[in-house]
Amino acid sequence: MSGATSQKLSHVPVLDQPVTPAEKARYVRSMFDDIAHRYDLLNTVLSAGIHHSWRTFATRCAALQPGDQVLDLCTGTGDWTVLLRRAVGPRGQVIGLDFSLPMLQSGIRKFKQARAQFAQGDAVRLPLASGVFDAVTVAFGIRNVAEIDRAFVEIARVLKPGGRVVCLEFATPHPGLFQQFYSLHSRYVMPRLGGALSGRPDAYTYLPESVIRFKTREELAQIMRDAGLNPVRYVDLTFGLVCVHVGHKPDAA
Repeated sequence: MSGATSQKLSHVPVLDQPVTPAEKARYVRSMFDDIAHRYDLLNTVLSAGIHHSWRTFATRCAALQPGDQVLDLCTGTGDWTVLLRRAVGPRGQVIGLDFSLPMLQSGIRKFKQARAQFAQGDAVRLPLASGVFDAVTVAFGIRNVAEIDRAFVEIARVLKPGGRVVCLEFATPHPGLFQQFYSLHSRYVMPRLGGALSGRPDAYTYLPESVIRFKTREELAQIMRDAGLNPVRYVDLTFGLVCVHVGHKPDAA
């Protein structure tokens, strides 16, 4: 996610104590700026490569048509942006937007030939016109946004009537053996391995903890409804480790 801040934060303010949206945004931006060079490698290692199939499923949920206009919010290094670009074909357009400049630069280097567009911007203040996108997608980024409700209001604003939003995000796994395994993995393996490879141990403490503190599935669905998206449905993948929310902007009267 966004921008460029030269100051590294030595603690995790969003976990240690209540913070303002601006403080959370500053920390998250610094964190993603610093781990951008290892982000793709760590995604693949820590998820055993399954994150690609999650995005493939979520792409189907977007029900894209050739020629559609799509915004991929919190695009990171662009993995979903490029999948979406293929889905809309040569007549379509996909913009990958993120507030971390190093993450975007990594995506641009990876996908020079993909004909995807990348732009820097904040999810709570989208630098885009209203009513222009057939779909808005966001993968593993909405929980890091400082003001989630404002972000969904912005998403609804830039959608065309009848447009849809697909939100792919980590969730608390269902009770059982997998939940126990994931709890151990996120508590012990992720911080050590992620910290060693990225150089930011706090980042891979923050990320699993942010899942625990995130909204429930129904709470997130209600935030989407409150933003004017209706109906909203959701489906779990991989024993509830991730959840896909799909919302629709009502057709114009």
